[in-house]
Amino acid sequence: MSRRKYIIRRDEGLRLTDRQREILGAAWNGYVNRCARISLRHFARVHNIPFATWQREFRRGAVSPIIRRGNRWTYPEYDIGKARASINEGRGNMGAPMKLTVGMAILFRHAVLELRRSPYDARMMVVEAFPDRDVPCLKTFYNHIESGDMGVFHGQTPYHPGRRRRPRQPAHEARTVPGRRQLRDRPQAANEAKELGHYEMDTVVSKSGTRGGLLVMLDRCSRRYVIEHLNHINQDEVVKAIRRMKARKALPTVRSVTTDNGCEFLSQERLDRVFKAETYYTRAYASYEKGAIENCNRLVRRWYPKGTDFNQLTRRQIRQLEDWINTIHRESLNGETAYAYDSRLAKAA
Repeated sequence: MSRRKYIIRRDEGLRLTDRQREILGAAWNGYVNRCARISLRHFARVHNIPFATWQREFRRGAVSPIIRRGNRWTYPEYDIGKARASINEGRGNMGAPMKLTVGMAILFRHAVLELRRSPYDARMMVVEAFPDRDVPCLKTFYNHIESGDMGVFHGQTPYHPGRRRRPRQPAHEARTVPGRRQLRDRPQAANEAKELGHYEMDTVVSKSGTRGGLLVMLDRCSRRYVIEHLNHINQDEVVKAIRRMKARKALPTVRSVTTDNGCEFLSQERLDRVFKAETYYTRAYASYEKGAIENCNRLVRRWYPKGTDFNQLTRRQIRQLEDWINTIHRESLNGETAYAYDSRLAKAA
């Protein structure tokens, strides 16, 4: 038995407009009133439409059932009003309309692709922009991303799954200067992160072969991020940057500071004097012990990836980066931004 060399294809259906229904209905009723012997299939062929389309439409608007007398069929007239009523009834049974509107999709796409926001932050922007609408949950937005029907595709969101992370190396005690405060000596209020003034500190270095970078500090409670430029990565520049932060009142209250064992943070006594607070050090190879600021450093890399020379940035660009990070809606703050959360706690105090 030979295999056939062709494919049986079904004709695609056709969606009729109201104007087309009026034309077809008038033509059909004209045939019926003249007692013309015409079948549904022949009528569809004459008017160049799919048979299934006209058969479905005729059943919607037929004023009475089809009657068979022997080998003959008697067809009733077509009523466009009845057909419209049937269509509207079907639309009413389609369920609730989609919560995600075109305006929400446009704003979400703009926030993710142009403002480089996370899907959670982009959704919170949609919630603020449409306060009187029921905005879908975050899972719905991710479903649309996976289907690719919103203009944002898989892999275009920040931190999308890529290469596998290296296994974490076991932490061990850092070989520090005797008497240096360790993380275990930090007060309980700093560990709980429920009080303003407990900071984490780190540096973001420029590309290899250049000097300088950024000194960054993060309030563990409000997640407010402060950035200052460093001409060189050394302790003198760090102290100058801290004084500039305090001069512009970016560090209103400092109760404790947690940092790593970098050479730019070598002198504990000098940092204590400039902060007027105690400084604590994490263990070596344990950056997760100050994971809040490490996560915010990833936000810096959205705009300035590794290989960036921070000496080329202007003060205005650094302030724009700081404002952008502090206006991100954070799930850890119940959807609030760092600026809003910090100001609310400051007023309450």
